[in-house]
Amino acid sequence: MNSSSPRRSPETRRVAIEKLAPTGEGIARTSEGTGFVSGSLPGEEVEVEITERRARFWRGRVVELLSSSPHRQFGPHEHCAGCDWAHVEIEFARRAKRDLFLETMARLGGLDAALFGELPLEPSPGGYRLRTRLHAAGRGADSALGYFAPRSHRVEPAENCESLSLETRRWLPRLKEALATSGAPVSEVSIAENREATARIARIALAPEGDRRDAHALESALDRVLEGNVVVGEDGDRWAESGIVLFWHEVAGRQFPVTPDAFFQVNRHLLEPLYEDVRDRARKTPGLALDAFGGVGFFAGALLDSGHRVVSVESSASAVALAERARERSSAGEGNEWKIAQAAMIPFMSAAAETFDLVVADPPRAGLGKELATLLADRIRERILYVSCESATLARDLAVFRSRGYAIAEARLFDLFAYTHRVEAVVTLTRADAR
Repeated sequence: MNSSSPRRSPETRRVAIEKLAPTGEGIARTSEGTGFVSGSLPGEEVEVEITERRARFWRGRVVELLSSSPHRQFGPHEHCAGCDWAHVEIEFARRAKRDLFLETMARLGGLDAALFGELPLEPSPGGYRLRTRLHAAGRGADSALGYFAPRSHRVEPAENCESLSLETRRWLPRLKEALATSGAPVSEVSIAENREATARIARIALAPEGDRRDAHALESALDRVLEGNVVVGEDGDRWAESGIVLFWHEVAGRQFPVTPDAFFQVNRHLLEPLYEDVRDRARKTPGLALDAFGGVGFFAGALLDSGHRVVSVESSASAVALAERARERSSAGEGNEWKIAQAAMIPFMSAAAETFDLVVADPPRAGLGKELATLLADRIRERILYVSCESATLARDLAVFRSRGYAIAEARLFDLFAYTHRVEAVVTLTRADAR
């Protein structure tokens, strides 16, 4: 018997796509179970390579388009590994996002579409990304830089990605050349840029085999293509640093610090609309507001502008430090109106003595969870403004709030993640027995 087994041919199927799933994949019904097919659209007939099998469903990707949807977008961006809806015509995508949001609310939260009213969606142009994370592989002339292909660690180029500004796409080959010239083994490059996309800073993570000599070689090579960079080892320790470490972004008259590694809203075009929407929803009788998962203080600024005193709670030490810098730049005398606490939300809410008039909660994709949603429902007197980038966890959390006496008063969608199936939602909940 040979020591090496023969290479198996991919398992393929010809299927018809019926509809879109909330995950962004097309759905195909077959005798082998329901199929979830990336890169497909309703009404298409496609040849699919099966990549995963489970008891009741399977997953696959399009390898040949046999008949195409009128809503398919063709061109270099169509196969972008960083945008799972790069192949979807933008107006159709926006309608689909609204429909899939409402479907998820009904299926996972038992929430009827009528509860969300007109549910407008704020559109976004392309070239929106303020922050980008790229993966790297190899070194020297054999290096690669870009996005991981779906469900793999194969690095594919990002130069055709329309979520990136045209200036950044034109600049990427210079970055790749600098990384190759350094000869350093790089695993990841996180980039932040100014609003005009004319300047960039980066956090570069070395692969495990990298050392301090590699870090300094990178620092020297990148000096020509970046306004600032930080090179970190496998454990996150800073091994080299040069230039500036952050940008200040002005939004509605306030300035916020943005770095490659601390969370900040990603869409340069929708910063003001999102900020102003939360600010205007928060306006009522001024009181004490909670800024949950506060980050660098983006929504704290909106709450301050709506007349509230604010307590921001954030678990990341680096984000807290940036929020404190933002507070230092705020209006004179406002420091006493904005308190910042480094803490996880559940311990903070369990120990806090005060109650709050309202909260803006912008959790990660995992959502609040039943325990934290219950704590907030019991400690917020009037309103909850829930900002969510994950419809599934939002639906579950909204069901908890409704069971604790809250009603959905208003909802709006923002196309923060154009060319992907994701959408940002802002939902206002009010108490029927507001005190």
